[in-house]
Amino acid sequence: MLVVMVLLLILGVSAAAVLRDAVSAERFAHNLRQQQWAQQQAELALRHCEAELRKPDGSEAGLPPGVALRDPALAETQLTRTAWEAPPAWRQGANWTGVAGLSTARVTLSQDQAGLPVQGLKPGRLPECLVELQVLADGALVHVITARGFSPAYPVSSSMGPNAASAGGAVVWVQSIVLLGAPTSEAQASGQRPLLDRLWRRILQPPVP
Repeated sequence: MLVVMVLLLILGVSAAAVLRDAVSAERFAHNLRQQQWAQQQAELALRHCEAELRKPDGSEAGLPPGVALRDPALAETQLTRTAWEAPPAWRQGANWTGVAGLSTARVTLSQDQAGLPVQGLKPGRLPECLVELQVLADGALVHVITARGFSPAYPVSSSMGPNAASAGGAVVWVQSIVLLGAPTSEAQASGQRPLLDRLWRRILQPPVP
């Protein structure tokens, strides 16, 4: 009888361990899916803003008729110019809430731009990107694009701050620094500015509200 009880105890402990491992594996897989979804959305927002910046903003002379113009929110006159060694605008939480600062230079992608279906699984919030002009030590100007994407389990309420997350939700921040040239003769018909250089990174310490 004692042997049977010991065997039952061992089986019970083993079953509990297997169940715990299965739950942990499922939770890990769920979190990984949420991270991957948020990463894809952040990359979409980043690429969207980069593509917009290559378009003329309408202030250039000699543009051909019918040329696609940049999103007005990202016109050069709307962008904050950050001095060398000054705190970057993307680090300021207020610039992500729309309360102050760069609210005009922050773009939220539409559902169509984010490649999301009309019906079905969608993120809690649409991806966003924020653009600023950074002055380098030599006086050159580069565009700094910071984007964030959200997972389906991310809370819809914006009152929870830019880094809030529900159980299993995720938000991913990415950034690129691009150096754009003047439109070349080959690109004059479209007004597109050539991309001379691009640096990419994932932001592991995002701004706080």
